[in-house]
Amino acid sequence: MKIWLPTIRARSGADIYAERLAQGLRERGVQAVVEWLPHAYQYAPWFLHTRPPPTGTDVISANSQIAFAFCHHSVPLVATALHCVAGRGYPQWKSLPQAIFHNQLVRRFERASFRTANAVVAISDSTRHEVWEDFGIRDVHTIPLWIDAHVFSPGPKRISTDSDRTCVLIVGNMSRRKGGDLIAPFCDALGNDFDVTVVTGLRSERPAVSVNGAGLRFASGLTTDQLVAAYRNTDILVSLSRHEGFGYTALEGMACGKPVVAFEVSGLRDVVVNGGTGLLAPVEDVAALAACCRTLREHPAQARALGQAGLHRALTVFTEERAIEAHLALYSELLTR
Repeated sequence: MKIWLPTIRARSGADIYAERLAQGLRERGVQAVVEWLPHAYQYAPWFLHTRPPPTGTDVISANSQIAFAFCHHSVPLVATALHCVAGRGYPQWKSLPQAIFHNQLVRRFERASFRTANAVVAISDSTRHEVWEDFGIRDVHTIPLWIDAHVFSPGPKRISTDSDRTCVLIVGNMSRRKGGDLIAPFCDALGNDFDVTVVTGLRSERPAVSVNGAGLRFASGLTTDQLVAAYRNTDILVSLSRHEGFGYTALEGMACGKPVVAFEVSGLRDVVVNGGTGLLAPVEDVAALAACCRTLREHPAQARALGQAGLHRALTVFTEERAIEAHLALYSELLTR
């Protein structure tokens, strides 16, 4: 079986998704070809229609924002919805130009993809619900993302005492959607019993932040081993994101045995069980988020229990084997129709 994954290089989690899917398929003997496309195509994906699939392609799998451009009648097409952005986030976490682009163009691109694709995949139940809510598409396959438990795993136990500063880790691009503008008030709300490390992910722009309250430092350009070490060396994994298709960094933290504190928003509530594997606070309520962190500092046994429960959930629910097998079953079904 040969799967073609045409993907716009976005320097975001979408890139990681394509790479991990291709790698998982290859490990099962599938020929998976990721073709990286220039970023400019996101504004005019219809120009991709003339790009033929590689010889011998059995299935085309593409992001829902560009999938419609690869609607070739002889090759089954899978449109993958990572998250629905049209009609959401303005002015909370997007600018007016972004809102216009998402509402006027991206909505049309996704509608065309969902209408022409032979199958639609959503990476979480939240995203599946958004596809149904926005486009009326009910026949959607939910295939959650997964974690490589051989890479993201617990390290030596970090021992904290009341005299220690509690370490908090935030991982992700510092956009407003990811809560980059909330770092300063979050650090102020935490107070000086905490140290916050922000790993800026694949986009390295950094917001201006206050140095009051919690200690703060930034890191970028980390290798996978360095990122795993950052997870292992923290006490709490925090997400300030206002909207997600899937809580990727939360899952990585859980796989390393860390409790997660985040806003109760789409994507994250699919991964984090509130009170079970982490603590969720109302979106935008930075004070409540900081209070959750202080609760875990004051009750280390609870923090350890949440971390262990998160590790179990990561290893049993979000496995690569389950996700790749679901993709292969879908591809096989399309080829037998």
